[in-house]
Amino acid sequence: MQKLELTWIGKGDEPVVEPRILLHDASKDYGDPAADNMLIHGDNLLALKALEQEFAGRVKCIYIDPPFNTGSAFEHYDDNLEHSIWLGLMHQRFQILRNLLCDSGVLFVNLDDSEASYAKVLLDEVFGRRNYLNEIIVATNKSFGFKSTSDGIFKQANHILFYTKDKAAFNININAMYIEKGYDEQYKWVFENCEKSEEHWTWRNIKDVVAEKMGLNNAREAARHDSDALAEGVSAFALENADRVFRTASVTGGALLKRKNTIAISKQNRDRIIRHPNDDMDYMFIGGERVIYYKERLRELDGLWLPAEVITDIWSDISIEGLAKEGGVDFPRGKKPEKLIQRCVELTTNPGDLVLDSFLGSGTTAAVAHKMGRQYIGIELGEHCYTHCLPRLKAVVDGEQGGISKAQNWQGGGGFKFYELAPTLIVKDAHGQPIINDKYNAQMLVAAIAKLNGYDYAPDAEVFWKQGKSQVGSYIFVTTEYITAAQLDDISRDLPEYERLLICAPAFDIGLGKRYENINVRKIPQSVLDKCEYGADNYNLNIVNPPELDEDEWEDGEDA
Repeated sequence: MQKLELTWIGKGDEPVVEPRILLHDASKDYGDPAADNMLIHGDNLLALKALEQEFAGRVKCIYIDPPFNTGSAFEHYDDNLEHSIWLGLMHQRFQILRNLLCDSGVLFVNLDDSEASYAKVLLDEVFGRRNYLNEIIVATNKSFGFKSTSDGIFKQANHILFYTKDKAAFNININAMYIEKGYDEQYKWVFENCEKSEEHWTWRNIKDVVAEKMGLNNAREAARHDSDALAEGVSAFALENADRVFRTASVTGGALLKRKNTIAISKQNRDRIIRHPNDDMDYMFIGGERVIYYKERLRELDGLWLPAEVITDIWSDISIEGLAKEGGVDFPRGKKPEKLIQRCVELTTNPGDLVLDSFLGSGTTAAVAHKMGRQYIGIELGEHCYTHCLPRLKAVVDGEQGGISKAQNWQGGGGFKFYELAPTLIVKDAHGQPIINDKYNAQMLVAAIAKLNGYDYAPDAEVFWKQGKSQVGSYIFVTTEYITAAQLDDISRDLPEYERLLICAPAFDIGLGKRYENINVRKIPQSVLDKCEYGADNYNLNIVNPPELDEDEWEDGEDA
């Protein structure tokens, strides 16, 4: 059965990416040496491939903010890709990102309308349309200044595409999350004389009460005097007195039928509080409508009790003002608010879960995850991995107080480790022949060959030829020395029949490859030449010169 999918020039011809090893640079580590958080400098496709074997199925939340492909050039990103190149490069990344997610894991992709629609179709193909959760609209720019004079409709929205790896395993109660809402003017009454018994309570309009506190006679006079001060005063008073500020609402359905007589009595006695006898809902009636206290609208948000509403797919409450100094790094037009990332992380993870951002930019996602007690992996190619991400995360460890720090009661602590991508394993010699890169020492070579063959690098402390192990219990031995039949016989005597061993060496005696059924001997580098593409250090989304089309081939395709 055919499936719907997006096609583009070059789809299906993508190279197999080299799964390189990561080199730990302890000189750039910071904070607690036991911390597992990772900051990686290098091309993000190569870095994702480097993580895939160890971290497949372990990541709970991925947030990425890739270049939008708008045709504009930014300081840190040349964001001018030919459309099909952008799709091809994102396709490769989406496939690995999906592999990294656990079954209940989620992906947030932040884009604008330049590629959001195409990315949605692409993600439907990679993740499955059934695993699409939402498209979240985030209000960004304010329509002032020269931007508001453009020929088209002013753009204020970013699009966050929200997917899960497996909807059947997705078990997050999103409706349990609330966002702050301003004062609701329907809650316009306030009970007085509450120190007396209930039958003696009275109530007045909240604006009149606040106006008197302002030293004025009534709400009308206060509004003429200073309407902003009145509004702020009412909002503050409602919060401080949420257990006696209220609104009324009609009762319907079964609740109405059950309390019909009590409601009729309340309508006839509008200046009294009436209760339904033995009411299992503890309803209080005024003027035939039930009383709803303002405290029922409050939720605990960032440690404060505030008026709130259930989150929707339109986020217009996250301010983009004052981002220039957030995190202590300058990242014009590319920085996202910490509160935005906080919401994504809070919505989908718990403390200790693993969060990943492979377009780390100025380091916002890692900074937020750190403050929220999540484990994280951040990947950034540019020089600003050193100039932005590294100092920002150091400041977070030291207790930096910007962004969401106050809301999270962040006091500092934790740490992270720094990694560089290893160089390519295979290079060409002076005669154009493939050889092992001389930048690899013995330990790096073993780790790289093991990884290319699907083994975890884990040298055994006692058995020298057990340098790596696969999930099915077989082992790998990598050496730069010549292997003789006698050496292989010695190894075979110590290898149980139920175990298997792969040996990779530059040369060995003739016939060793078939000498033992449970020992496979291969040459290096020949045995790994066809594993992937070597020598590519940049699968970067900063491409500004896409390949030229073969016009004859394109015309033939159109005729067909």
